[in-house]
Amino acid sequence: MQNLIILFFSSMLWLVSPENNSGENNWASELNTAKDAVYLDKLERDVIHELNKVRSNPKRFAEEYLEELRTAFNGKLFTYPGQMPVRSQEGIGPLEECIKVLKATPPRSILKPVEGLSKAAAELMEDQQKNGGTGHISRKGTTPQQRIEKYGEWDICSAEDITYGSFEARQIVIFLLIDDGVPNRGHRENILNHCFQFAGVANGRHPDYETMCVIEYAGDFK
Repeated sequence: MQNLIILFFSSMLWLVSPENNSGENNWASELNTAKDAVYLDKLERDVIHELNKVRSNPKRFAEEYLEELRTAFNGKLFTYPGQMPVRSQEGIGPLEECIKVLKATPPRSILKPVEGLSKAAAELMEDQQKNGGTGHISRKGTTPQQRIEKYGEWDICSAEDITYGSFEARQIVIFLLIDDGVPNRGHRENILNHCFQFAGVANGRHPDYETMCVIEYAGDFK
């Protein structure tokens, strides 16, 4: 049995001023903003698609994808469909909380993919793929903001989310939304943050947790 690990540090959010298939094909095609982003692989494109489903209709996402997960809990053991059980820290509480929050959240603007943000995400992913470790600071000591600034200029707001041990795009987004063990639910807040307009994703192998996925967000990016 593996432990579920989702890392988030609220200090990595900067604000500045200068698979249930029910109804799957009924989501608007406009939500798949990354479908032509050739610099992303399929899973990375699908992560942006799932993020846009949440942001465009939080209530529907909760009803179609989260409510059915209530039966996936046995105490603190959580079995995502088709995968091995993991031990959550809080049990079903964060899922119920998440469903309630999503049903009360108005739609947000959808995210557009940006190659520079994906390059910043890939830099951390490749660093940890090679050297191991977790968290938002690279082996060389670079922060998310510093990595983003290597590939362009961000404005208004930026943040970074990371998951470890998730194997599917929707699973990645759902685990971030549930945010088990994270008191301030910072991953969830990032996904639902009305400030963000752009995103980049990098997914790859991890020597300790098999997989990792890094998501960069920005209010503006050039």
